[in-house]
Amino acid sequence: MMATNDVRGLTPALGVPLTSFLTVMFALVSWGSFTDDRFPYLGPILVAGLLVVGTGVSARLLRVHGAVVVLLQLLFGTIATSLLVVHHPMPVTAGGRARVVAEMTEAYTAFNPFDLPMSGSGIAPYLIPGGVAAVLLADILAVSMRRPPMMGLVVLGVFTVPFSIIGAGGWGGVSWVTFALTATTFLVMLRLDRAQQLGRWGRRLDEDLPIAPAAGPAVIGVSAVAIALLAPAWMPSPDITLPGLGPGDGNGPLRVINPTVGLYDDLRRQSDEIMVSVTPVYGDTETPPTYLRVGALTKFTGTEWTSGNRDVPSDQTGVATFEPPMSDPTLLGAETTYQLRASNKFQSTWLPVFTHPLEVIAKGPWRYDEDTLDFMSTEGRDATVAGQQWRTTSAPVEPSQQRLLAAGEPGVGAPPGMTDLPLLPDEVEEIALAKTADQDRPFTKAVALQNWFRHSGEFTYSLERDVGTDAAALVDFLTDNKVGYCQQYATAMAVLARELGIPARVAFGFLRGDEDEDGVWHFRGRDLHAWPELWFEDIGWVRFEPTPAAADTSEPNYTTGALGNAPDEPEAPVPSAGTSVAPVPNRPQREAPDTPEVTDTADEESNAGAVWAGVGIVALLGAVALAAPAVIRRRRRRARLGGDVEAAWTELGDTAIDLGLPWSGTRSPREEAGILSPHLQGREPMLALQRIVAAVERDRYAEHGAGAAVGEDVRLVSAALREHADKSSRRRARLWPASIFRRPAAQASDGPTSRSERELISS
Repeated sequence: MMATNDVRGLTPALGVPLTSFLTVMFALVSWGSFTDDRFPYLGPILVAGLLVVGTGVSARLLRVHGAVVVLLQLLFGTIATSLLVVHHPMPVTAGGRARVVAEMTEAYTAFNPFDLPMSGSGIAPYLIPGGVAAVLLADILAVSMRRPPMMGLVVLGVFTVPFSIIGAGGWGGVSWVTFALTATTFLVMLRLDRAQQLGRWGRRLDEDLPIAPAAGPAVIGVSAVAIALLAPAWMPSPDITLPGLGPGDGNGPLRVINPTVGLYDDLRRQSDEIMVSVTPVYGDTETPPTYLRVGALTKFTGTEWTSGNRDVPSDQTGVATFEPPMSDPTLLGAETTYQLRASNKFQSTWLPVFTHPLEVIAKGPWRYDEDTLDFMSTEGRDATVAGQQWRTTSAPVEPSQQRLLAAGEPGVGAPPGMTDLPLLPDEVEEIALAKTADQDRPFTKAVALQNWFRHSGEFTYSLERDVGTDAAALVDFLTDNKVGYCQQYATAMAVLARELGIPARVAFGFLRGDEDEDGVWHFRGRDLHAWPELWFEDIGWVRFEPTPAAADTSEPNYTTGALGNAPDEPEAPVPSAGTSVAPVPNRPQREAPDTPEVTDTADEESNAGAVWAGVGIVALLGAVALAAPAVIRRRRRRARLGGDVEAAWTELGDTAIDLGLPWSGTRSPREEAGILSPHLQGREPMLALQRIVAAVERDRYAEHGAGAAVGEDVRLVSAALREHADKSSRRRARLWPASIFRRPAAQASDGPTSRSERELISS
């Protein structure tokens, strides 16, 4: 238990700032949901945060004004953050601003909630400034404004970031360890702040009385943390779990997170890692399995397709048997049963199954959406498909072209919300209407859209084209650049179909695999794919393939010749300058030899100059900080010697402290003088000290305090003390005065005790 004694000096001054800093750092661990490696953002935040906190502690010990302290922290924090993120010390200059804009633009373009977790270096330019800002704001609230409880709002804001972007659950939420550490350091900070505030009152007057117990607040704080940790175990929600307690038993909507992890990255680098291995058990074991479906995205936000909220019943188990997903079983082909196994590399919270499953047997916390037949983990990142085995029986959809042509009005019998769209530019609807102007049936309109993407020769498949995600980028893809990979084509066709009133969604999974000598099919990272599915009356969801043939895709048989002609697959169009076509992206591509890049010497010199300029600025600021105590001490001495008796007495005490002489500030003037007397030589300094003591006693205890000036006597005594001290003590007192870093005791003239004494004497 911490006693509430006098709280002075360097150690108490560090207590609240450091615990506040640790509280924010523990909370920032929750941002690890965005990246596969926490060090690229936590390391720089630790360095810059320590600089911010250290600047605040040093400036406050030097008695710098509070507003100036915050400005210094902001300056040092900005310089450190800029150096760590863009290697330039001043982000407000022309060169620094250009680098900041370029770095943040690149990070913003690369960020996609579906591609999480990202590489640490890719998202660090956003996380580092945000983390340093959280540290600075917490220090201002807890220390500068002396409002530690308000610092809890900063922690709440830090925790809210992953919740708002990713969602709750074991992956997008806050682990119980992180929460417990954050709450503990927060409670310690509150306790230290309370002890520091009580310590300012000085020594206890009732030392012989028992100290009042302080266990009550601690019990309340610990109980609150325990309730926050244990309550989710009894809450009816499938999104919140505790280690070993399993999924919740709720019946509410389940938010599915991160369904397309690594799709673009694995496609772009042509990853040869095996993700899923499939062994046909019985049924059609000769036909190569294709379109291993992981899940479906049903909601378009204007910038991306998401899984939306799913209504998942709580009574589902790992064994599921379905009625044929079509209204007419004759639309299904032959059944095939597969044994599937995921590698440890495939960290997916969705369970892959072949399209239109009839039975699925899987162990684990898997539940399925009855509308989409997607299988999802109810424990988020705490339970993935990695290393798991499961079995599925499925049948391909083989509707005849005549049946599709006879489909009635679009949307009949479709799940709700499958034609919803946000506000999009008018060009998107105009394109959808223009490309299907000659068609009057939902199916022929869909085929017309597919043929435009695949057979018009206007579009080019390329993995080198970084396409944005907003509505403007969609319009640009449809009208101008027309270069992209499967995700862009699936997105574009699904959006255009919804503009026409045809229910549509985007499915994602694997296109096809490679067979080994044992008859096992291996689906690799390079086989990842996305495609649109459209709904037709009395048929259900039907797959389309708008991605050009250059991507080693083929259109479904039921779409060939649907418009009265069977277009031949054209040669893959030659990409424009600056892009490259991946002719067979779902097969291994030999890496081109690395070509040494020509280094821009001017850029290197500019970078080196910027770094050295930053080092110079930091060194200059460090020199100023080192010289500040001596400057502040001289200014205080000059002001006090021209002031009243108490100011002069304080100056004498600080001189003794600077020289390393005993001075408590809590003893009576005569006791302090008696301790200093042995360090004086000569009659005049002794007489001067006696005059100072007499003046202080008259000022404090006489009915009408005498306003005698004792500045010259203090100068004389101080000079005698310095002359008697050794050389090293004099040098230390001049360059690094200790009194600057010592919290002064409350002056008697300012306290309630002195006022009571004066009233007693006058009465």
